[in-house]
Amino acid sequence: MMRIFYVFWVMVVVLFAQSARALEVGGLTLPLDCVLGESCWIPNYVDLKLGKGVLDYTCGDASYDAEPGAHHKGTDFAVRDMAAVKAGVAVRAAAAGRVLGVRDGEVDVFYDHTQASSVQSKECGNGVRIEHAGGITTQYCHLRRGSVQVTAGGHVVQGQQLGLVGLSGQTQFPHLHFQVEQGKTVLDPFAGLERKAACGVGEAPLWDRKTLDALPYQPTAIYHVGFAPGKPDRAAIKAGALNSLDLPKTAPALVVWAELFRVQAGDLLEFTITDPSGTRIHDQRLKIDAKKAYYWAFSGLRLKQVAWPSGTYRGDVRLIRGEQTFLSTRQIEVR
Repeated sequence: MMRIFYVFWVMVVVLFAQSARALEVGGLTLPLDCVLGESCWIPNYVDLKLGKGVLDYTCGDASYDAEPGAHHKGTDFAVRDMAAVKAGVAVRAAAAGRVLGVRDGEVDVFYDHTQASSVQSKECGNGVRIEHAGGITTQYCHLRRGSVQVTAGGHVVQGQQLGLVGLSGQTQFPHLHFQVEQGKTVLDPFAGLERKAACGVGEAPLWDRKTLDALPYQPTAIYHVGFAPGKPDRAAIKAGALNSLDLPKTAPALVVWAELFRVQAGDLLEFTITDPSGTRIHDQRLKIDAKKAYYWAFSGLRLKQVAWPSGTYRGDVRLIRGEQTFLSTRQIEVR
């Protein structure tokens, strides 16, 4: 009996060691249900530069200093707006493990500095923390209130739903903050462990190959584009209230609006509108004068006749940065 127990224990130790090594060299899967560039975007990567200044895994600056002397410790996966939050975007365990702790019940609200005291020590908002093999932990922050589905002490399998993306804690846009640590050391899942090169994906990234291939680096993102019958209301955009695909042909104006992550000084933002006949009826370029983590703008034209011709209109938004061009398109029916 003792021999059977010993053999069983040896097998457990071997399997645990193999699991730990597998996780270290690349076993994490995407921690939410989305398609990068279509239904989610990465506005911020792990800041690998301690102290003042930022440095993402490509040696770019797609991150931020969380506060003076502190760096951003996770990868942020943003969803389009609060309509997406309301519809529900599942957050999933990136690897199997044991739940170390959970928090739920924090409200979903756009954070500003006046709420600092209410989120003190709860900056993560509603969240889940999981312990994995190899001393690695993952943390999932800003979940939707009332959505957490696991309990402390329980075990989860890879891909198991933990909750839903929300807007709880210290955040100004709906997203999942995904953080990986080994002990007290923050790990960038793109850089991985013991990276030799100064820039780029490491030799042993923590993501599995399928996930890594699905997460190409995004230096900027035009993540939300739509139409409005006049000057758009920013609050309505963030709520998802301007996602309708129809406008009346007597709308006083046709306006295209866009929200972007990470713009640079000198970027050109181009808005064009094409009518049902294929004729470009509006074209305007705006020059961005300062680097911003978040940017929104709009452009359009007023109705100057009895009505707009009925049919499908297309709005194109292009961000031009040197030799690079980023494009997002939206169509709308005018009836």
